[in-house]
Amino acid sequence: MIRNAIRGAATVAILAAGVAVGACGTSSADETGMGLTTTTVQVKDITSAVAATGTVEPIRVIDVKSQASGEVLEVAVELGDNVERGALLVRIDPRDVRNAYDQAVADLDVAKARSTVAQRKLERTGDLRESKVVTEEEYENALLEEANAKAALVKAETNLELAEDRLHDVAVGAPITGMVVEKTVEEGQIITSAKEMTGGTILLRMADLNEVQVRTLVDETDIGTIRAGLEAKIKVEAYPDREFTGRVLQIEPQAVVEQNVTLFAVLTRIQNQEGLLKPGMNADVEIEIGARHGVLALPNGGIKTVDEARALVDALGLDPKLLDQKVQGDAGTEPPAADGDSAGDEASVDASGRPTMAQIQAMSQEDRRKFMQGLSDSERQRMFAMFREQRASQERAQRADPAAPKPAFVFVETAQGRLTLAPIQIGLSDWDYTEVVAGLTEGDVVYEVPQGLVQQSEMLQFMRQRTAMPGMGR
Repeated sequence: MIRNAIRGAATVAILAAGVAVGACGTSSADETGMGLTTTTVQVKDITSAVAATGTVEPIRVIDVKSQASGEVLEVAVELGDNVERGALLVRIDPRDVRNAYDQAVADLDVAKARSTVAQRKLERTGDLRESKVVTEEEYENALLEEANAKAALVKAETNLELAEDRLHDVAVGAPITGMVVEKTVEEGQIITSAKEMTGGTILLRMADLNEVQVRTLVDETDIGTIRAGLEAKIKVEAYPDREFTGRVLQIEPQAVVEQNVTLFAVLTRIQNQEGLLKPGMNADVEIEIGARHGVLALPNGGIKTVDEARALVDALGLDPKLLDQKVQGDAGTEPPAADGDSAGDEASVDASGRPTMAQIQAMSQEDRRKFMQGLSDSERQRMFAMFREQRASQERAQRADPAAPKPAFVFVETAQGRLTLAPIQIGLSDWDYTEVVAGLTEGDVVYEVPQGLVQQSEMLQFMRQRTAMPGMGR
């Protein structure tokens, strides 16, 4: 238990105002006199997810048009109807196509008669040609007339086939099995054919809703953790007590910028055989990027990143060398080297055998400061560039694998009752807890020191001068 507590109820109240209340698994540490909250290392299941909102939409929407033009006599379906492929949707006035068909039949009869007459004329002219009664020119004219008659017959037969097809065009059938999601025409309306220059009138829109997708916009900082095939949990307001399951289909390559934030569209595909999900529904999507079962965990409030720990060390007046600590006795718990790290380890600053990047990082702050002071300006610039590249590589690797071990710190009590920093390795995080990979064991007690103390400089100065808080300089 921390001794030498803060003296004075007023000081206790000031500090307690800046301390967050612990989550589940925490216990009060008011008996320390500091108002600090403690929490213990527990065994938990952790699931990390990227949350986003989006809209349900069909995967494929079909525009239904007619090959025939004219007046709409019947619309056989209503909005929301499920129809089978080939079922009647719309019937168009058949008078124009019927007249065209009748004309094609008459044209074919004429063409057949002309072909027959031309054939017989050619036969007679051929006989007379052998008897030298007709000239060669007259025979050639009969031959040409017979060929033209055959061509006209073929054309008339083709036109009749097209006219027969157009008779069926006035009855517009469903191109797919699906739902009518939009109806744009009513009985009595005059429509144009899809063959017209305008592209024709859209009669209906249909979609197969047995499988739908949700389009969500995800911040670019999270997009590196998402890949096709990840499981997603979807909820819609229409069914608040029901959770739908889907999988990430793809990440669209083109970014979208909204209010100076870069986002990427992520498509999640969901089976919808029951037809509960309708196009346009708002959906909350959680894409699971990692899960751990039965691991050591701490509430997020008890864990400090390296940068957060550095700020608290400066604010509380603790020894900066605490930040140089490494997790001991946990081989294999260090995070894997990011791309480019191995090159940095092997490469020295110059050919004179200076320390490698890994050796420099292992130095204490004081040794590192002395080492950097001994470098020339060009060597120092190169060193800083290598550090920046290494840090960027580590950040890229951590975004790609959110469960990769990372360094962090916690506030614990020493055997002498002083508040101090202890290094740990952390892994996967969810909204409440973070996995502890190394540095702590189940039941260990950690103090939740609020980050808000960094901004309370006047109070901290008063505390350093007027109290004997363990672990703080005066």
